[in-house]
Amino acid sequence: MPASVVAGDPCMDTLRAGLPFRDEYRAALGLLPGQKLLVLTSTWGRHSLLGADVGLVRRALAELPQDEYRVLAAVHPNVWYGHGGWQVRAWLAPCLRAGLLLPAPESDVWKAALPAADAFIGDHGSLTLYAAALGIPGLLGAFGHDVVADGSPMELLGAALSHVDAHEPLERQLRRAVAARAGDERLARIGDLVTSRPMRAAALLRRLYYARLRLDEPADPAVPRPVPLPLPLPTERRGPGTPPVLVDRRAPVAGGGALSLRRYPADLQGARAGHLTDPHVVAAEGEPDARWAHSADVLLARPPAPGETHRTAAARLLRQYPGCSLVSFTDGEAGCTIHARGGQRTTATWEAPHSPVYTAAVAASALFVAATTSNLPADGLLVDVADGIPPARLAVRQH
Repeated sequence: MPASVVAGDPCMDTLRAGLPFRDEYRAALGLLPGQKLLVLTSTWGRHSLLGADVGLVRRALAELPQDEYRVLAAVHPNVWYGHGGWQVRAWLAPCLRAGLLLPAPESDVWKAALPAADAFIGDHGSLTLYAAALGIPGLLGAFGHDVVADGSPMELLGAALSHVDAHEPLERQLRRAVAARAGDERLARIGDLVTSRPMRAAALLRRLYYARLRLDEPADPAVPRPVPLPLPLPTERRGPGTPPVLVDRRAPVAGGGALSLRRYPADLQGARAGHLTDPHVVAAEGEPDARWAHSADVLLARPPAPGETHRTAAARLLRQYPGCSLVSFTDGEAGCTIHARGGQRTTATWEAPHSPVYTAAVAASALFVAATTSNLPADGLLVDVADGIPPARLAVRQH
């Protein structure tokens, strides 16, 4: 066709140019070493991920361990400008409070997020196709079969990817998608259909433009360049207290000696079951939601009031919250001191080096689980909160 030029895909070339800088993108997005990034991609319309099931964003944050996963939602600008930024943020407000990353529509953060991603959940939008072409394992949260062209790469992708199952824990589905991706030749072939001129779009398009303008093309080569590192994303204002969490104990891996805990935001938990077995509740003193304040097994105490000691403050809180087993006072950033019913007092401190995910609240949960399942070992506890992040040792001293 005389009016057509096959010039590749400049966006795909930019994404591929960013792949060597995966670690830099992850650090810029705020991920800690060992954490995983799940990218939710939504186009616009009623068949999109947000249009079909906005609750899937909430579910991702509710079911994935918060120390192990970060979740980023890449939402099509048409959604932002069709409904307004205030409305989009209002719909996702509980998720934003739980740590959802939500880039602004005018930014190119999504071009950094895809090379940084460990998995995606998408729909029939172009970002889903780009993610699959980059080799990222993923699932479909929605798909507009009626708006996708027959025989197109997108239709082939819709048939190749599994859909999110509403009745199976999401983490299990993501692990299965990761395991299946490496050997799936269908997805590799679909990725090859995105562009027949990989990494050549900049050169081909510039040659076309200068030829049409009858100008000499610059001597410098036109090469695809990776997107710049994203600036820090806007963060939501946080409440003065620590949000309540549900902490679940996982069965230890054969031969492993670590106490394996996983933490989930309590406020986002819904009717779906399966990702929790027998969790305990951790809430902060002053928590306004009575569901968590009065069912907390571990209460994270504020500093004692003037005239109080830690012991008298703990006794007051244990009387105020009769369902509580332990009251924990933070000792700096490295540990805590807990007071149990009966007057027992235990101090726990994380031994260096350890990841920042091992906080005083995690230490309190580890002591609670150890106290309710077995005696505390004399040499302390080895605690694990996330796959991919090394366990940390908790030194324990009973008073």
